[in-house]
Formats: sequence, C-alpha cells, structure tokens
Amino acid sequence: MAHPGRAVKPAAMGARSTLATMSAPDPGELQTEIDRLRTLVGPNEQDYAALRQDLLAARDVAKGAEASTGALRGQVAQLHVELARARQDQDHFQRLVINRAQSTVGRITRSVRARIF
Repeated sequence: MAHPGRAVKPAAMGARSTLATMSAPDPGELQTEIDRLRTLVGPNEQDYAALRQDLLAARDVAKGAEASTGALRGQVAQLHVELARARQDQDHFQRLVINRAQSTVGRITRSVRARIF
C-alpha cells in the first residue's frame, strides 16, 4: 500500500535493465547443463516408462507366484490329510493282522495242549 506523501521507487526498472543487458546463453552450454542435471537426477522420461513397465511385469509375476504358492499349499494340506488316513488304515490293518495271528496262535496252542494233555 502506498502512503500519502511518500514517493514510490521504481525498483522494477533496475531489473529490466539488467535483463536487457544479458546475452542469450550458448545452446551447447545449455545442453551440457541439461546432461549434467540428468546425471544428477537420474533417468529420463523414457526410462521411467520402461521402469514402470518392468514394475508392472514384476507385479504380475509376483501375483502368479503367489497363486501358485497357494495352490501348492492346498495340495500339501490335501497330502497331509491323505497321509493321516493312510496311517489310520495301516494301524487298523496291523491290528487286524495281529489280532488274527494271536487268535490263530491261541487256537493252535489250545489244540496242541488238548492233544498232549
């Protein structure tokens, strides 16, 4: 805000005269500066697009691997159940065989004792 009775200094006039006296920079120097800044900053836009595509491809591969892992976990769980059932069947079969063998041995023993005694 301007106060009554005060004069305003033309500060912008000094800036215009400074800009007018500057010469246009050399295009070679500008390209050198751009290259220097790109080495400091990193890859350019095309590289960012390529990195984005790589990221999306890696994400898709990871999702596929997770799906395969889930399927394999399901198969492992199913195999655990089948193994438990097979062990139960084995135990049952062994009990049947042992019981039958013991009863057969018992019959033979009784038969032999009856003949001897």
